[in-house]
Amino acid sequence: MKNTIVIIDALSTGNELAAAFMSRGCDVVHIWQDFSRQTRTQGFVETINYAGSLDDLIQQLRLYDIRYVIAGADSGIALADMLASAMGIPAANDPETTDWRRNKYISQQKLAEKGIRSIRQCKASSAAELVSWAELNGYPVIVKPLNSGASDGVTLCESGEDVQRAAEQLLGKENLLGYVNDELLIQELIDGTQYFVNTLSWHGQHYVTDIWEQVRSRVSGGAYNFEGMHLIDAQETYARALADYTLEVLSALGVDYGAAHNEVILTAEGPVLIETNARLMGASINDVTFSACLGYTQVSLCAAMYLAPQDFIDRYVGTHYRMHAYVSEISFLFKRDGVLEAMPGKRAIERLPSFSNFFALPRPGQRVTRTADTKGLPGFAYLLHQDQSQLTRDFNQILAWQQRDDIYRIVDE
Repeated sequence: MKNTIVIIDALSTGNELAAAFMSRGCDVVHIWQDFSRQTRTQGFVETINYAGSLDDLIQQLRLYDIRYVIAGADSGIALADMLASAMGIPAANDPETTDWRRNKYISQQKLAEKGIRSIRQCKASSAAELVSWAELNGYPVIVKPLNSGASDGVTLCESGEDVQRAAEQLLGKENLLGYVNDELLIQELIDGTQYFVNTLSWHGQHYVTDIWEQVRSRVSGGAYNFEGMHLIDAQETYARALADYTLEVLSALGVDYGAAHNEVILTAEGPVLIETNARLMGASINDVTFSACLGYTQVSLCAAMYLAPQDFIDRYVGTHYRMHAYVSEISFLFKRDGVLEAMPGKRAIERLPSFSNFFALPRPGQRVTRTADTKGLPGFAYLLHQDQSQLTRDFNQILAWQQRDDIYRIVDE
């Protein structure tokens, strides 16, 4: 079979990437290794359950003429790098540098080695070592796993007791990606506004597809809830600074091919990386709204890049994206545990002038848990408008309703 694409763990937006290749006439093989989650995409020519033998996997794939191997989620990154290299597929990132992108401690060390702004940090295998570093360097600090995903285990600590508690909760436990937290990362807290900088790369040439300003709120226990984001104009001076810094980071960390989702904080001294993830932005890429604003999504442009790389380079590399409208996303929150009975706030949101659409709303009757990180499933609303002030008013109105717990009605089980 010609033009076959391999997607490893088609989860989150990896589902949409697989579908994008299929819609362009490609056969897609799904290699599944994260058995804790389900893909929602249909139409794979084959799904292979990876049991840990790279040689056996390569033998199974000899039936196909494999063009590319791509990670569909965080859990697929290391295997995608290894498999592409073992099969002699050149358009892939070097497996020798996978840890530069997957391990948050090593990422920061590599930036420091290359003279790129990075975060003061330490990794340790005991609570005592973590507390000692924090006492020496000052509070507040962030404690988190070295190689997990989303906001899993990310804890803001303002005292030695907080660090001790975070260590007890995380050390020796399995994280979101299935790794045991034998060590933890502790870092200085960076004060500034946090951004998502999404990118695509081909043969070491990069393009920033979109930049989002995050809206977050602090929750008890030292974590943050992600409440929404605003797409920012790439022509703004601070957007150029974020983009330029991120492209330096990509090159330093060996992101030569594919998508990346980069989290960057902009401080008074300039941008600094929180983490780079060598995969698409997560579950909140919405085709309807994003395409209306940008003419593409990171997913659709990623598929197009793999199938016509020279066209991607000619059209996008060295340019800045242009917005046809203003876009914001609301990330809903569950305020308590229980059973979701209804969404009484839905009609009011739909009547807002900038309302575009909902995405991934939960079903009434399902059991839900209070949102305490970015891994929940409360759904999203998208706002799209030519008038930025109107969009901002609507965004703030939804946040006010959410603060009053007017969006969902949750009852005891």
